[in-house]
Amino acid sequence: MQAANQKLLQTELRSLLETISISTSQLQSLREASLESPRGLEQVESSLVLLFKAMVTIDPTLSLSTPRASEDGSVSSAKIGGIGNSEIGSMRVLQEKKDTYRNESIVFLRRLKPFLQVKFGAAVDETKRALERENDGSLSRRIGKTKLEPKNHDLARSALWRYSPLMLFSREIDRVEWEEIIKTYEHICKPVYQDEFRAAVQLWKKNARKPTGDESEILFTSQIEKQTEGLASTTARKLTVKRSGTLGKVLRSPIGDTSSRTNVDKIQDGRLQPYEVFAGAVEEMIPLIIMEQNFIVEFFHVSSLELQDFPDSVTAAAPEARCGGDLRKPKPMDPNRELAKRVVQSMEELYSFFPAEMQSMIEWAVQADPLYV
Repeated sequence: MQAANQKLLQTELRSLLETISISTSQLQSLREASLESPRGLEQVESSLVLLFKAMVTIDPTLSLSTPRASEDGSVSSAKIGGIGNSEIGSMRVLQEKKDTYRNESIVFLRRLKPFLQVKFGAAVDETKRALERENDGSLSRRIGKTKLEPKNHDLARSALWRYSPLMLFSREIDRVEWEEIIKTYEHICKPVYQDEFRAAVQLWKKNARKPTGDESEILFTSQIEKQTEGLASTTARKLTVKRSGTLGKVLRSPIGDTSSRTNVDKIQDGRLQPYEVFAGAVEEMIPLIIMEQNFIVEFFHVSSLELQDFPDSVTAAAPEARCGGDLRKPKPMDPNRELAKRVVQSMEELYSFFPAEMQSMIEWAVQADPLYV
């Protein structure tokens, strides 16, 4: 029995040593392989998987991911067991390897950040060109274009999904660099949404009914009170306040004269009330905001609810076959307060223009038609 236990221990130690022993040639792709081509990206990810497993084996507390259950129901030793929780973990040679591997990771992430900055810009340019094609060379929509199209932003996302596992590696290894990459994305994407939403608001306003003299007044059931009426009837009359553009035209026009009303109806045909304009604009923009939030959560892995760690995310699909889930589907609030707060911060930064834009539209709608609003 003792011999069997020793043999098993030797096998485990040999496996752990193989995991933490990485040659220089195995890490060479981190400095030289192309991040643009699928083949180069696969080489980089293979090296990062080796690096990640070695670092987490030496120090299981490095990863922010929670331990996962293995196929036999036990918890993965690479996450909470391994060398890091034993006396071997304090050996000087392992600490040196840990520092070496961490430096390799930092060097790679410093290479990755400027590359992604360029990719984010190129992806957003795809969205801009799609918007310009729809609107004859301008980001401003034409009359008749009544919907913001999520597919235009999907063009940008389709070019970025392949790099999603690298975002998870960044989050696990260097939180500061991960935060910087997210901020870079926010900075590049914000102007597109700002221009697109402003153009949408202006178009919705153009579809609003033009205020007329009759419609801008507040009408009562009676404008002349007889002094002989008692207090009860006067009070009752004041309580029957109505607001009606149609009633106003009838009260102000001679009996049987409907020509004025007909002309106004023809002019206003198909136009919306200001409150309808506001509601329509908000209902059109909110789905795009929700989809963008879900993209940030999935692409940058700003979630504690994921079931995959970095090696799993790499092997789940080839780079060119990667895509996200249904971004229209609402996601639950993350139980991790820190990550949930990070999502809120991203949305506040990305749509920092939105509250002022909506406030301006509210003031416009209220001024145009106070009672309907």
